[in-house]
Amino acid sequence: MQLPRYIGKVVFGAAAFALVGGIWASGILMPTDDDTSKVTQIKAEKQSADQVQTKGKVVWTCSMHPQIQLPQPGKCPLCFMDLIKLEIDANRAASESYRQIELDGNARKLAEVAVTPVTRQFASADLRMVGKVDYDESRVETISAWTAGRIDRLLIAKTGSTVRKGQPMAVIYSPELYSAQAELIQATKATSKLTSKSSSIIRKSVMNNISAAKEKLRLLGLSKGQIAAISKQKAPSKNLTVYAPQAGLVIRKDVVEGAYVKAGEPLYSIADLSAVWVILEAYETDLSWIKIGDKVNFTADAFPGEQFNGRIVYIDPTVDQKTRTVAVRIEVTNAGEKLKPGMFVQASQKKETSGDDSSLVIPASAPLITGKRAIVYVQNPDKEGVYEGREIILGAKSNNTYIVKSGLDEGELVVSKGAFKLDSALQIMAKPSMMSDTALLSASDQHNAHDDHKSNHLGAPSILISKLYFMNKDFEVLSKALQQKNSVAVQAQFTKIGNKLKSMETWMLEGEAMLAWKENGMLLANDCVLGAEASSYKRQHELFALALVHYKALKSAFGVEAAATSLTPNLQVPEKIKAQIGAALTAYIDVSEALSNDNADGARVALKGFANALNSISSAGLPEKTMQFWSGQKRTITSAIADMRNASDITGMRKGFFTVSKSMLDISKRMGISLNGNVYEVFCPMAFDNKGAAWLQQDENIRNPYFGAAMRNCGEVKNQLAVE
Repeated sequence: MQLPRYIGKVVFGAAAFALVGGIWASGILMPTDDDTSKVTQIKAEKQSADQVQTKGKVVWTCSMHPQIQLPQPGKCPLCFMDLIKLEIDANRAASESYRQIELDGNARKLAEVAVTPVTRQFASADLRMVGKVDYDESRVETISAWTAGRIDRLLIAKTGSTVRKGQPMAVIYSPELYSAQAELIQATKATSKLTSKSSSIIRKSVMNNISAAKEKLRLLGLSKGQIAAISKQKAPSKNLTVYAPQAGLVIRKDVVEGAYVKAGEPLYSIADLSAVWVILEAYETDLSWIKIGDKVNFTADAFPGEQFNGRIVYIDPTVDQKTRTVAVRIEVTNAGEKLKPGMFVQASQKKETSGDDSSLVIPASAPLITGKRAIVYVQNPDKEGVYEGREIILGAKSNNTYIVKSGLDEGELVVSKGAFKLDSALQIMAKPSMMSDTALLSASDQHNAHDDHKSNHLGAPSILISKLYFMNKDFEVLSKALQQKNSVAVQAQFTKIGNKLKSMETWMLEGEAMLAWKENGMLLANDCVLGAEASSYKRQHELFALALVHYKALKSAFGVEAAATSLTPNLQVPEKIKAQIGAALTAYIDVSEALSNDNADGARVALKGFANALNSISSAGLPEKTMQFWSGQKRTITSAIADMRNASDITGMRKGFFTVSKSMLDISKRMGISLNGNVYEVFCPMAFDNKGAAWLQQDENIRNPYFGAAMRNCGEVKNQLAVE
């Protein structure tokens, strides 16, 4: 009788279980106490690792100021509330930015996130301004009383009268003017009494009296013609006529007949309306498009369809606090005096970006603008639903778009709808957002780096660390330019620092190192862009302070100060000798250039110059320790130079050059160099059968002296050396 198949399996399983149970019971497979403890330890370690992976790093933050993140509990430095515990995502190392946020499909739908590509186009703006016609202040003249007196008669008695230049305006009686006329008439009469026998002293006295009397009348407001007429009179005039100094319209009459006036009191105001001002109100957002000298077209309601134009001559430096507009003044030639002061006008101006280059633009809804910062969210093209916050520098607003000066590349996708929701989510997660104080965040990062990475700084290539260290000299130059209030030098130095920052290769960074560079490097680059444009000393000082904070945050994150000992020469050497070493290095580089071009004859010629420069280095004044080091290195280089001279081919010369390079590198690092420009240590790992060899250059364009044309660009820049 055959049993069912499944019954056979049950019987076999039971037998196997009994067999194992018997062996276990007999103690053959019974676990020992050591085995039990090991299993327990492994489980505990795994559980602990899982917890660490799940929980991540613990920091203490403020519920009111989530940008504050400290390694220990305490009080918030801003509001002094108790800090609360926060577990940072352990997967942050997989992120590409501190400002990164990820949304699944449903979350994206709820947030209504929409993206728009960054495009390059010629930006333009249609500016609309309103304003009114006003008098040209340079064409308004005031007729005032030059002396106290009585208005006997007003020849122009009405405001709004049109007058011509030189037209009589009023008749005034003045006792002071009457006596001044009498003095001139008497002095003139005295000349008739002079004879040929009169002494020169008397003649000179009479002429001085006449000159003094004429000058007194001139100071009382009389013209040369009036003074000449008075000198011919036999008696002074009781009244004096006041004439119009220019043609125009009487816009104000301040006196009536019979009134007494004091010296300096205004009588009339006359405006020349052949040219007028138009005062327009421009919005703050349009100011970047408006320049002095621009042509502006406008219309007036009184003349429908007629176009007027003028040029901008002045832009008010202040903003009206109520209307948030800025007064823009244009000068207009008023043919036929059509434009009347007080008329309302509407102006339009078509503006386009200058030059032949187009501009990067993004939708006006994309940036979150807070104070002096602008933040956009960029979609990760390789990870669906992943967005990265980025601070950028905006230019002028162009209709419904903004010009981007720095921070974005063409083709990137920026969030044009839903950006505020993404930013709010980052705020809840205590990540950098539009509400974060970047300077405070960087200072907090420095504090965390000091506490958490005292001996374990973020990994970075030595060339990046050395470049960051020597950038300190650029900040010293920038500080000095600010102290001297040299605005042009400050802008140039900001540009220099920004260019150096762009030249740093960071593609090899990963994890936390990449995050730190991306955040603080972005902020420092923005500081440099703004600093290169800032014109006021106050703004330049503000940007210098911000740039210094972000620069220090980078140095702190990568342990630049800790590496300073290896980057700074440790032997005492006089400046004169450092300059001589710099001259020898320049001659050495000539040898290197010849070898990189496979030019053996050129290398031999350059070798003579290098040997002469080496022998010209003085050892006078070197301390004993430095002298011992220098003497040893010089002997080594001298011997290697001899080997290069005796070499039969370029291969032998390159072997000698390897020894020379090694000693020159040691001399440069330990004794220091003084010359113009930078010096870099370059290394080729494939030289001399993959043993590797180094050499020195003054730029980063690799020219390999060990391979020449065969592998001219083989190598990598390892370090930037100290140069004075």
